[in-house]
Amino acid sequence: MNWSIQVMTWGATVHKNMKSIFRIVLLVGFFLINIGNSISVQAATSFPQEDASCIREGANTGTMKEFKDNYIPVEYFPTPEYMVFVDLSVLILLLLVGLFFVLKRKSQKAMSILAIITFVYLGFIRGGCVCPVGAISNTTMGIIDPAMIGLVTLIIFLVPLIIALVAGRVFCTSGCPLGAVQHMMQKKKKFRKVPAKLNTALKIVPIMMLLATVYYAIQSSCFLICQLEPYKVIFFTGQTWFEQALAFIMGNPMEPVFMLAFGIGTWVYLILVLLLGYWVPRPFCRFLCPYGVLLGVVSYFSFKPRRIENNSCVHCGMCEKVCPTQAIVIDRSTKFSSLSNYDCVQCNKCTDTCKKDSIF
Repeated sequence: MNWSIQVMTWGATVHKNMKSIFRIVLLVGFFLINIGNSISVQAATSFPQEDASCIREGANTGTMKEFKDNYIPVEYFPTPEYMVFVDLSVLILLLLVGLFFVLKRKSQKAMSILAIITFVYLGFIRGGCVCPVGAISNTTMGIIDPAMIGLVTLIIFLVPLIIALVAGRVFCTSGCPLGAVQHMMQKKKKFRKVPAKLNTALKIVPIMMLLATVYYAIQSSCFLICQLEPYKVIFFTGQTWFEQALAFIMGNPMEPVFMLAFGIGTWVYLILVLLLGYWVPRPFCRFLCPYGVLLGVVSYFSFKPRRIENNSCVHCGMCEKVCPTQAIVIDRSTKFSSLSNYDCVQCNKCTDTCKKDSIF
């Protein structure tokens, strides 16, 4: 009965704050609609228009004709191929630094810095596409037809799993742009815990998502998880803004307005997930991400897993309170503390909190 009471309590809290959440969503939605309208108007007025006098006088002035004759198309160059190897190098470097921080049990602030770098470069600048989560589909299609997967994509898929075999899910905090957004946006203290039985039941969803991702990749070459993850809105828009700014600095300006990727519905979806992630940490990682299932399974066999030493642990519960994925369970009645490496995302918060140095 305890879990049902916790569900009712949590539901009552959410219901109490629903008016505030609804107002925020409406305000932000109204703001985005206005941005979209202004972009449409500016885009419509940014192109050369034919003068009214030209229309009345026929083609006497030759305004439009001269413009067409003198118009020189702007040439936009695609991203150089070598950037793929730069992105791969950045990802590997972030993972190696993150691995070092995890093994040395550095401060959670160090892991947060890696998350910020991951978000800025792999997410905002590179559009979030250098990510093993989406590479599940590539790898699946590559198993069927090796010609459909490149060596770089395969390496991107495998490297986080190799790191997980060493010390668990390091990638989730210090290499994944999706995880970086959730890490930065969650409430720092007193966030909501999902009732234990419900939290366990929801773990079946990422497993089903992994199976569905593999199935659709085989059947229709569909990148299912890329369609469902909400954070691509931030990444694609950020990449567009970055490329606009870079083109302007290089003397080859692109469109004269700031553009927003996707439609209003996708932005509302993002806002709702961000609001959920503020109170319930890492909802995508825990309840949807198929790659997290692979990382979690590999982490079971890691050589340097994070563990709690029960002989020195005083079972105060502080580590359990700060764990964003509810990977730590403290049973005061039996004086036993456990840590699930399947769920642990190696954020180092528990190590920072423990006063007895009982978490290794």
